Amino acid sequence: MRPVADAFVTSAQPKGKFGKSRVLQVDRKPVARSYLRFRIAALAGKVRKATLRLYVTKARGRGIRVATVKGSWNERKIDFANAPRLRGTAGKARAAKGWIDVDVTRAVRKHRLVNLALTSSATAGAIRFGSRESRHPPRLIVTSGSDPVVAAAGNIACDPAWPEYNGGNGTATDCRDRDTAALLTGSLSAVLALGDAQYACGGLSAYQQAYNRAWGRVKSITHPVPGNHDYVSSGGTACDPSGRAGGYLGYFGAAAGSFGKSYYSYDLGAWHIIALDSECTPVGGCGPGSPEETWLRADLAAHPNTCTLAYWHYPIFSSGLEGGTPEATTFWKDLDAAGAEVVLNAHEHDYERFAPQHIDGKAAADGLREFFIGTGGRMRHAFATVRANSQVRDNSSWGVLKLTLHPTSYSWQFVPAAGGTLHDAGSAPCH
Repeated sequence: MRPVADAFVTSAQPKGKFGKSRVLQVDRKPVARSYLRFRIAALAGKVRKATLRLYVTKARGRGIRVATVKGSWNERKIDFANAPRLRGTAGKARAAKGWIDVDVTRAVRKHRLVNLALTSSATAGAIRFGSRESRHPPRLIVTSGSDPVVAAAGNIACDPAWPEYNGGNGTATDCRDRDTAALLTGSLSAVLALGDAQYACGGLSAYQQAYNRAWGRVKSITHPVPGNHDYVSSGGTACDPSGRAGGYLGYFGAAAGSFGKSYYSYDLGAWHIIALDSECTPVGGCGPGSPEETWLRADLAAHPNTCTLAYWHYPIFSSGLEGGTPEATTFWKDLDAAGAEVVLNAHEHDYERFAPQHIDGKAAADGLREFFIGTGGRMRHAFATVRANSQVRDNSSWGVLKLTLHPTSYSWQFVPAAGGTLHDAGSAPCH
């Protein structure tokens, strides 16, 4: 949320009114302080974390103290002479140009007005921030209730005309989307469909007959990305002859975006989530400077969350039959440079988890951890050459990956469908 009021005051102009300024300031000599007010709406459960996000435009000083405020103030009338006194410390941070985060959880306990003040906590030196009138206004991010849980998988539903579909019952080796749909239970915040949700060509009628019969019951919380089969123009039920993913876009509607702009982002709890299209030709390419990559860089800059997850269809690294594909290499580089944590993919018909790594394939604690979960129901494939940093591989179980997104970490658990034996679980901090 953004402030409903903010202003700075300075001893250099004791009667000066700066409630409409595009900047906020702190300094020790002359004294400068800034005040912010946020209106907290009703929350689902108790506050687990509150983060004040500030955009620093000038950093001659180093330390920032965020304090609670004693008494009220008016944005248009506040000045140094009448500014309310400060109370206890809510949080501290070091100043550096760009976005910085300050943990102010102790100042936010329930839904109400929250008044905060910014002041210097180190040697003298002007520090300036964007105000609510600027292009980079302050933000207060409040996480409440339970940590969000998401379920993810791709390669899901068979073409309803295939004999293996068998009226939705599948066979012993294929079309097990009903089994994986049975795992989509509990308090899920979102379901991530990782592409190729409907074979053979993602036709609208096929989606309605097959995918909807199983995974459709969680459609309202599903955030999909397209796979290569969604752009196929023939060879299946009700294919879109134009190759413009009409069935996929028609079934998921606004949740999927539009042709040529089938990528988007959203927040879950403290996490920023990015959905990308790795079928590059329909979106104008995936390389540097392409529309999607340009959007990605801007989105990352605008959402400097501590934790970030991205997902698309084609894996970069894979020990499967195709060995990974290079389409989304630039996405990986941009996400890695921004400090993202997790990448989810499908395409290969098996499950694999990698250690965090950079695009050069070198393991690194600050790299991206890739999971691919091509276990949504389609027939499973054998592995080929085991790639470096591959930690877990399995082609014996259908299932979904469940991720719990904590404020500064994440935990994962692969949940197998009935008869499956894979149980991969773990946790890791965000960078």
